[in-house]
Amino acid sequence: MHMVFHIGVLALTVLALSRATSGVWLKNPPAAITVAVVFSLLNWSLGWLIRLLLVVPTIMTLGLLLLFTSYIVNTVLLWAADKLLASFEIKSLRALLLSSSAITLVNWLFHLPTWR
Repeated sequence: MHMVFHIGVLALTVLALSRATSGVWLKNPPAAITVAVVFSLLNWSLGWLIRLLLVVPTIMTLGLLLLFTSYIVNTVLLWAADKLLASFEIKSLRALLLSSSAITLVNWLFHLPTWR
């Protein structure tokens, strides 16, 4: 149930980004669900690999990169979802970074109650 709710929140975030940002394009509103599912599957399957690749830079920055790891992973995975889906397009780097920021913030807020 938690996963379904999380995908729903992610789909609403993508839909809101497509409405609010001119650089994010969705073919139709149900495509936001497809984007959320593909993004979640990419995060599940490739997120660990990207985090593993960031271990050495994290050590070199004395752990400072840990503050930005989720943002970097979300940016790479959102770019990959853009390349995989024909019904979703991010038109500029600015739109990609803004969308990744929004998704990172929503994910952080979504997981906030579990920190208690």
